[in-house]
Amino acid sequence: MSHRLAALVGTLLVSLAAHAQPEQPPDASTPAFDCQRASKAVERWICTTPALALADQQLSQVYVTAQSKPDDDAALAALRRAQLRWLRERNRCEAPDCVAASYARRTSTLEAGNARVQRVQGQPFEPVFSRTVPNVNDTRAISGIVLQRAQATAYQVELYTDPKDARRWAHGGPGARIACWPPDRQEGYASRFQYAARSWGDAFRKIERDGRQGYVLLRFVVGKDLPLHEDIRCTVALTEWLLDHPSELHVVPVPR
Repeated sequence: MSHRLAALVGTLLVSLAAHAQPEQPPDASTPAFDCQRASKAVERWICTTPALALADQQLSQVYVTAQSKPDDDAALAALRRAQLRWLRERNRCEAPDCVAASYARRTSTLEAGNARVQRVQGQPFEPVFSRTVPNVNDTRAISGIVLQRAQATAYQVELYTDPKDARRWAHGGPGARIACWPPDRQEGYASRFQYAARSWGDAFRKIERDGRQGYVLLRFVVGKDLPLHEDIRCTVALTEWLLDHPSELHVVPVPR
């Protein structure tokens, strides 16, 4: 590994170690919005009723996770529309009990969506990058991902683990980060472009591809997140994983 590449990977891992987990939620005794700006009766009930404040905080956390899923633009737009519809319905409540029931229904719906498995059966599997990772004891960087596209193309970073390594994680979970630059990037100088994104266990989308089970860690689009007609070099880093058996990491073009 060249000195420059080693420096880039080192910078990536330091950044990932600092940001692998989502931000800790604020005190659950207060809602996710600013009570000083509460103007509707429903908002005042939430701000003065601990159970409703907790419900608002819990729903906010579940919604942030839903927004962080590596889904396509259409799915994320539908999520936002559904959330706005729910807010309008909640605001029509005429009693605190109605508000509580509204939060319970919406939280349940979002949790079900977050648990949805992306199932792919019988479709061509043609990754642009594949790497077998022998094991991961906390942190591992996978470099050498090369991309170039003349047309907008979406990619998924997929990780397939050995079933023997199946573990349940608490809130947050392990992390993943991607960083991309042009191959001629020089440390200390402004780059023509760069891209960085991170995700964590709760935000990964489970995937089942032709019977193999894994995770979609990240999703990005060349032509949106990264420029077209450019040589692109990327590194993916995994952190806080405990994988004793070999796993497979793939970067896969997917329909937009």
